[in-house]
Amino acid sequence: MTSLVDAIIEKYGPGEDESFDFIAVPRRRLESTSSENDALILPSVLVLDNSGISCIGDKTKLKEMCHNTTELDLTKNHLTDWGEVLCLINGMPKLQFLNLCTNALENNSWPQAPSVGAFSQLEHLILNNTGVSWDVTHNLLKLCPIVKEIHLSLNDHDDISLPEPFQIYPTVKKIHMSKNKIRNWSELHKVGRLFPNMEHFVNIESDLENLKSNAEEENTIAETFSNMKSLALTQTKVQSWEDLEVLCLCPVLGDLKEIEEKSRRQQLISRLPNIQCLNGTPISDCEREDAERAFIRLYMDSEDKPSRYFELEALHGKLDPLATVDMDVCTKLDLEFHIPFQGRKERLEINTLQTVRELMKTISKIVGLPASKLKVYRKVIFEGDLLDTQLMSMYPKKNLWSYNMTHEDVIVCDHKDNQSVVKDVRVKFC
Repeated sequence: MTSLVDAIIEKYGPGEDESFDFIAVPRRRLESTSSENDALILPSVLVLDNSGISCIGDKTKLKEMCHNTTELDLTKNHLTDWGEVLCLINGMPKLQFLNLCTNALENNSWPQAPSVGAFSQLEHLILNNTGVSWDVTHNLLKLCPIVKEIHLSLNDHDDISLPEPFQIYPTVKKIHMSKNKIRNWSELHKVGRLFPNMEHFVNIESDLENLKSNAEEENTIAETFSNMKSLALTQTKVQSWEDLEVLCLCPVLGDLKEIEEKSRRQQLISRLPNIQCLNGTPISDCEREDAERAFIRLYMDSEDKPSRYFELEALHGKLDPLATVDMDVCTKLDLEFHIPFQGRKERLEINTLQTVRELMKTISKIVGLPASKLKVYRKVIFEGDLLDTQLMSMYPKKNLWSYNMTHEDVIVCDHKDNQSVVKDVRVKFC
């Protein structure tokens, strides 16, 4: 275990290796030139993750060294005392960004009466996986009057407690609360109350099961989330499409991150008319129309139609159901097989996964001639009429499935010297 001051000196102080990223200069004073008064000029961004730090150390020395520090990363250290954290922030008057991720901070260590002033420069707080409670979060935010972004993921929150007396944090624009245990939207509704100017809300990989609100919450959702522009709900447990319709009430919500599957994307687009970007991809007018029409067709035979169905039907009118089309590739075909130079007709079973060359080998065995002396045609028949004749043997590497043959087609094999097949029809080379 080590102190923050010692960790800074060890990493950024002078040593045998001259490749360090700081400049050491003497600080000149009128009364003294002692080397004890020398100071390090450190970079403004200090990265001390996984450094075994458990305390601050000499607070006077910290303030002297870190008076210009703007960013501090203390991820995966051993800080447990909030009193130490407050002294740390107090000793860095220009600190704007603090990452305390994965420090097991004890909530009962918060001082009864913190002897620190407001942290007037701190804008970004990363408190993921610290175990921070909402009570401590409120206490900390009261000391940080200009915080714009706060991360509270991986803290096992299953509810959100409000401060007493109630207060809001109007400067906060971004909130990350991923991998929490909150199941109901009613709890997340409190986030909108606490942070009325929130623009970006990330709540991914959580236990959220629904977006249902009581009547009072639903009536105030437009006001509560009046500034929320983007919402991330990827990998939650929300199953009901109707739940998502409540997001229509968020007046400026334009970016939603959910799951990428096409059907889910279409459902979200059709249910949320204000969304302009989904999972980072802009929604074109054409995609929206396709999604809304797909939504109508999805529910047109349902007895319990969602309210959005009738809104879209009024917009697009009544639609006909799409025809059912069998798109499966037929791999086995039993076709009529003509051999005019031998005066006979047979049935020929072909495998459409083969190539023309492989078909030619089969035909060669049937007629008793090498493939090099044969021509093979396909007669395209539709409802008994001859539509086309295609010379297949010109393209031995071509796959048979690419011809899109049907059971009406006829395969014709003729000798290369015989022109009988093409007397009454123009041959298409394909």
